Amino acid sequence: MIFEQFLTLDYISTFLGTVIVTMLMVQFFKELPYIKKIPTKYFTFIVALFNIVICSILTNSFAFKNLYLVFINAILVTFTSTGGYDFTVGNVKFNKEIQAENSKDIIEKTKSLKEVSSTESTESKK
Repeated sequence: MIFEQFLTLDYISTFLGTVIVTMLMVQFFKELPYIKKIPTKYFTFIVALFNIVICSILTNSFAFKNLYLVFINAILVTFTSTGGYDFTVGNVKFNKEIQAENSKDIIEKTKSLKEVSSTESTESKK
């Protein structure tokens, strides 16, 4: 779907449409005071489940026998929606840890060089 028009129910009812709407809704609502307390992963699941159920009802495809599939699909949408974020944030934290280690190494090497240079200057004065 080329985004030249607003979302349609047919598009939102697809997997990609549900993922996009779930991500949009989570990003929009997650800063609300009572939602902030819910871990994002679980809030994303609730939104995904809500989206799938509403789309099923509106397209007249809702059936109680499909509730298990709705639940599983909501988990799939949740992992798809949060996977990119977790991957990105995980890498950022990892890079920050490496950067911190490198900074410590640089500081230690600088101290060592200062000690060596001060020792050399003291010895050269003698």
